[in-house]
Amino acid sequence: MILSGERVVLRPVQPADFPYVVEWTKNEQVGHFAADDGYPESIAECEQWYKKLLANRHNQVFIIQAEDGHPIGDVEFDQITWRSGDAELRIRIGDPRYWNRGYGTETVRAMVKYGFEELNLQRIYLRVSKNNPRALRCYEKAHFRKEGKVMRRVGNSTSEEVVYLMRILKGEYLQAQNKGHLGQVS
Repeated sequence: MILSGERVVLRPVQPADFPYVVEWTKNEQVGHFAADDGYPESIAECEQWYKKLLANRHNQVFIIQAEDGHPIGDVEFDQITWRSGDAELRIRIGDPRYWNRGYGTETVRAMVKYGFEELNLQRIYLRVSKNNPRALRCYEKAHFRKEGKVMRRVGNSTSEEVVYLMRILKGEYLQAQNKGHLGQVS
């Protein structure tokens, strides 16, 4: 399955992507907000991670490729609950050169469209740190709404941060789509 927006292509992970995945995981700027998400930190870990991806029907991961062909991040539906139609969305733009340029918003919109129109999901939810204003803007532009908040411990320290729980329902997506508020995604 290949998904696309105006400037991004979302395609399945391939072994040739492993060095990028490891690079994004090890980048402290990227990894800070993806803490404890189980991303592989070595090529060997990538191989195991990839095998699990292929065998797990409750998870779909795509590489985000910019219009120049360069892999810039990954996006996934995790914890897909087929019976109730729920899935958690996770995204990371791993290459900082592509931050603040709309790639995240375009990717999220493509995934939301795919989730509701192809996978027949009813609810897509996510977790985002209050300290990640770039991600908050991205999700709000895609019509996600805050549902609540929780406190999460930061790394091994005793300090905590606020994490918002956000969601979009299929009906809200369809309403925004009918009003033309979601932009064009193919």
